[in-house]
Amino acid sequence: MARTLALASGGPAAPSSDPLDPAEALRFWPPVTHALRERGVELRRLEGEDEESVRNRIGTRLMALYRDERSAESFEALYSFSCPAVLQWIRGLLARGRSHLDPAELLQDTFVNVYRYPTAFREDHAGSFRVWVRTIAGNIVRRASAPRSRFSFQELPEGLQEPEDTSENPVRLAEADEQEDRLKASWILFLQHYARAWEGLSQRDRRTLHLVEVEGLSYQEAGAVLRVGRSNMKMIVFRSRKRMARAMRNAMAGGRATLGVEGRDQDVA
Repeated sequence: MARTLALASGGPAAPSSDPLDPAEALRFWPPVTHALRERGVELRRLEGEDEESVRNRIGTRLMALYRDERSAESFEALYSFSCPAVLQWIRGLLARGRSHLDPAELLQDTFVNVYRYPTAFREDHAGSFRVWVRTIAGNIVRRASAPRSRFSFQELPEGLQEPEDTSENPVRLAEADEQEDRLKASWILFLQHYARAWEGLSQRDRRTLHLVEVEGLSYQEAGAVLRVGRSNMKMIVFRSRKRMARAMRNAMAGGRATLGVEGRDQDVA
């Protein structure tokens, strides 16, 4: 896993008023606006641009900045600026008979991929990010809505397709019992690694995960408890999960389940 994220409303986000003012929308990230200006990006509506064109141009330059610098602030600014349009796109896809899916989760999964694979982005034109992120979102929606096979088939010598006989026999039952014992032992070991990784988190990160994963609070509700915006709340959760996964992966690979100094207390408050 990689760092955590957030949903469209909550926390600093691009204003919905028209006309869009990019400088105002990015006011919470002064280093980002400075870096964009250093790259020659005009943080205003250019002549002939409509709001969608502005969002496409600035979103593309924000993505290029994050790809090149990989800073938390550039990713947060990119997410806040772009997520309303991406969420709208996802909801449009779900309107085509996929209403059972959660657009919020699909949005998060989309930006998880943006976060993890920035080097795959190519800045070919002003709308490059819009095309790229919509491709990611579309693939995620299709995977989430793909029906799962209900039957197992085996090919007979004659080439017919028949449901496979899955009735249990003594050999299969014995194998299943052995696998169950192994699974129980593996699960105990997994929980031990999890407990050590949990102890390695900062107090704030443990509190955050407890609110979301144990008490079942929404990101907005948990953010209200911790006094952080919804977007930042999801970012904190995602980063905490990443550290847990990294610590457990190191432990199970024979390394030390440590979280390191970086990232323990450097989250966005």
